[in-house]
Amino acid sequence: MNEKSQRFDLESESALKQLAGAEIHTLLSESCDIAIGESLLEVMSVSIPIFGGRSFIVIESDWADTPKDWLDYHLLSVRVAKAPRGIYYNHNAPKGGVNYRSDHLSIRLGAVARVSSIQILEAFEQGASESVVYDAGLIVTRSDGLRFAIVRAQSIRGSLNVAHAPRDIEQLTQGLAVRWTYAA
Repeated sequence: MNEKSQRFDLESESALKQLAGAEIHTLLSESCDIAIGESLLEVMSVSIPIFGGRSFIVIESDWADTPKDWLDYHLLSVRVAKAPRGIYYNHNAPKGGVNYRSDHLSIRLGAVARVSSIQILEAFEQGASESVVYDAGLIVTRSDGLRFAIVRAQSIRGSLNVAHAPRDIEQLTQGLAVRWTYAA
C-alpha cells in the first residue's frame, strides 16, 4: 500500500511560529459564504494582522488527488505577507483615513489578546491501494480563552471553513487528529 504525506512546508511552519505569541483581534477574508441560520463560514483565504498590521499571516488551501484511488487531499499553506490576500490595504493611510476599503469580511475577535497555542490538525484518507495523511487545519487559542478553527473545506474549490462557536469547532474538527501544538 502506498501512503502519501502532505505536511506544512518550512515557510508555513515559520509563519505559524510567528503567529504563536502574536497579539490578534481580527480575521480578514476577501470573500465569504454563509448559510442562513449557520455560523460556519466558508472563505477562500484568511489573513490575520500581526505586529499592529505591519504584517499578515495568510492561510490558504489547495487540493490534489492521489494517482490511483483519486483520494482528495488538501495542501494548506501559511505565509507572512505585507498585505492581506485579495484585500486593498494602504500601509500609509492619511490622517483620519482608513487602511482598508469596506469590500471584505472582517471577523472581530474582541479585545486584542495574545495567541497562546496553535494546534495543527491532520486528516487521514484510506483507499483500496493507497492512503493519504495531510495537515487539514488549525485550532487557534488566545490567552483570553477564545478559540477558533480554520480547516480545509471538503470540496475541490480550495476553500477554508472558519468556526468560532464551540459546537461548530467540534463538528468541523470531528475525525481530525492533533498532530502538533505550537505554544507561545
